[in-house]
Amino acid sequence: MIILSRSNELKKKTSKKKLAFYLVLIIVLILIISFAFKNTRDDIHFEEEIIFITNSNGDEIEMNVLVAEDSEQNEKGLMGRETLCDYCGMLFVFEEDVEGGFWMKDTYIPLSIAFISESGMIMEIRDMEPETTEVHKPEEPYRFALEVNQGFFEDNDIVVGDNVVIPEIYK
Repeated sequence: MIILSRSNELKKKTSKKKLAFYLVLIIVLILIISFAFKNTRDDIHFEEEIIFITNSNGDEIEMNVLVAEDSEQNEKGLMGRETLCDYCGMLFVFEEDVEGGFWMKDTYIPLSIAFISESGMIMEIRDMEPETTEVHKPEEPYRFALEVNQGFFEDNDIVVGDNVVIPEIYK
């Protein structure tokens, strides 16, 4: 009986060790997969461009923008950023006029967005609050959208009807 008892104890210890090994293996695999997914989202590359906005006073404002021109870039946008320089923004480029909206989930900066026609005219401007899921959608289809620090348009006298010069490669 002593032999059987020790044999059972050894089986239990071996079984517990196997279980612990598999649990550790599963946790490590989950961490590797989540790390790989996170890096993929963070490693999205955006082209940088300079655009010009002519406001209603006739002033030409130069801006540095990151360009989001595919679905992965559009989805990432400015999510996760904590700052945006004064004359910087993100230009969203679409191949044809779209009707969808924008939200601020996982975006930490208060932003303003201008919805822009194919010709470069600002059609609508909206303010967006950080980390909200309210959808900001213009009344008319648009070809481009420009996100900037909240208040940038007002501070630079940029209003609906003003013109944004979009680089030809994105038209």
